[in-house]
Amino acid sequence: MAKLEAFGSREALYDAAASILVGALTTAVATHGKAGFAATGGSTPAPVYDRMAGMTAPWDKITVTLTDERFVPPSDPSSNEGLVRRHLLTDQAQKAAFAPLFIDGVSHEESAYLAQEGVDAAAPFGVVLLGVGPDGHFASLFPGNPVLARGLDPRSERSVLAVPPGDPAPDIPRLTLTLAALTRTDLIVLLVTGAAKKALLEGDVDPALPVAAILKQDRAKVRILWAE
Repeated sequence: MAKLEAFGSREALYDAAASILVGALTTAVATHGKAGFAATGGSTPAPVYDRMAGMTAPWDKITVTLTDERFVPPSDPSSNEGLVRRHLLTDQAQKAAFAPLFIDGVSHEESAYLAQEGVDAAAPFGVVLLGVGPDGHFASLFPGNPVLARGLDPRSERSVLAVPPGDPAPDIPRLTLTLAALTRTDLIVLLVTGAAKKALLEGDVDPALPVAAILKQDRAKVRILWAE
């Protein structure tokens, strides 16, 4: 089980995460000639992306995609693609390619199918960045959701699923990479802040939580980076 790596401040956490992610991508390009990066949304990773954007890396050989996305266009304030375009795909990193999950002009289910081609072309990923919710969800694989079992199936042939709204989450339709897709990598980084998430991830993690599937799989190395 991955040990939690604690940092003295959020700034130190962001610095370390940016360095680890860019290092993993650079190594993957050196090994395979190209690399994919599955990036997460939310407020915590934005400062990491700001740092990464200005760092030297073989960005022209890197394809960025998303671990999950709301079924909204990139212009929507809640869009993860919008966040990644504003914070990561600028400066040095604007040379990177991007594989979206939201496809304009098609249904929710069709968007999931069409997004798979770009996601599969980006894999295997040089690194995957994930957050964890207080309910133990990762990407858009939520407890109690109708697609949770399909999303957590390690042998699934699907790399992207359409996630319906659920009670209590998510509030709107989403798209998510599956566990099978997310573990097509050498390294998964969990980026977490706050005491509640530290308590969630330290010691014996409740096997009923979706994130337990990430922590107990043996395909990819997992690093948990944390600050208060």
